[in-house]
Amino acid sequence: MQKAPLKIVIVCLLFIVACINGYFLIAAQSGTQNIAVHFQYLLLCNELLLIAAIIALTVLTIRRSNHSLQYERLFYDHPIPMWIYDKNTLRFMSVNNAAISKYGYTRKEFYNLTLKNIRNSDEIPYLMRNIEERCNGVEYRGIWKHRKKDGTDFFAEIYAHSVTYRGKDARFIMAKDVDDQVRATQRASAEGVRYELLAQATNDAVYDRNLITGAIAWNHGLTSIFRYDHDKYTEVLQWWKNNIHPDDKPMVMNSLENTLLANERYWSAEYRFRCADGSYKYISDRANISYEGHMAVRMIGIMQDIDQHVRQARRLEEQNQTLKEISWINSHEIRRPVVSILSIAQLFDKENKNVELNAQLMEWLQQSTLQLDEIIHKIEAKARQLNDDSANRGLS
Repeated sequence: MQKAPLKIVIVCLLFIVACINGYFLIAAQSGTQNIAVHFQYLLLCNELLLIAAIIALTVLTIRRSNHSLQYERLFYDHPIPMWIYDKNTLRFMSVNNAAISKYGYTRKEFYNLTLKNIRNSDEIPYLMRNIEERCNGVEYRGIWKHRKKDGTDFFAEIYAHSVTYRGKDARFIMAKDVDDQVRATQRASAEGVRYELLAQATNDAVYDRNLITGAIAWNHGLTSIFRYDHDKYTEVLQWWKNNIHPDDKPMVMNSLENTLLANERYWSAEYRFRCADGSYKYISDRANISYEGHMAVRMIGIMQDIDQHVRQARRLEEQNQTLKEISWINSHEIRRPVVSILSIAQLFDKENKNVELNAQLMEWLQQSTLQLDEIIHKIEAKARQLNDDSANRGLS
């Protein structure tokens, strides 16, 4: 746009030269002007106008040259590797300094190479297919694996479009190094696959909580353990809080809040969680917490069903208590009537001379025997309770 006014000035000067020359030519033919008198003026005007036109053309050429130098400097000094290659031979026609630094070749070496030389041999068939399908004049963008002179491979994002360079059909390429981003994405993808396989393989309820938005993602354990369906209600943090047993909720929430305030990465708790049928199960909840700075952003954990273990432990505690009671009865209560019986037996008049004494002793003996029988029944009841508990545990 800046060149247009200068071009207009040159055209106008040439037009003026033509008009003046035409004027004098017509005047000479008609005899109205003395050519000898005005010839020197015509010559002077033509010289001045031609000089002006030459100056304008010189300025235009210099300006065009300066623009070319600026574009060339922009190409060679750009921090991102760039090059131009011949579409027919795939040979490099021009490369910038960033490409030389990135790939390790000198400029002279580059000019003796083709695109195949900066690719892994396994990728060359895909390169040729892509050139046939995509290098048809349209712009192109894609990620490819490139190879340096020392054999190191890295991922580059390619931006390409067609140009005419030195009279040949060519392609202009910009190659941005995205190796770190691509490999990070690959690692994240691999970790995601491993997480998914683990989530499918385990019988536990695996969850992934976004502590910023409150969203939760569950594996199949939500259904297999707690019998809930996956829906919009189970995918929010508040739903999890609402299903903690009321007696356990303060302890669980205080424990989690203290862990987050301390920026600790590991948290665990045992509590009761409500199932879809309204019953509660004892679960062991263990999680790893991720932080950005001092802000907790993500929590990945496992809720393990320990309901049977907890209930069995409680039944064992109850049985142990029953056994302790039986032991106490054997060592204390049963001893009293036995001692009484033994003492009464020693007081008996074996010759039966004192009938009243023997009658009294018989009454005491009967009372002690009844006490002993009562204690034996109590022991039987305790033993029957143990047997019933064992039978119920076997059925469950």
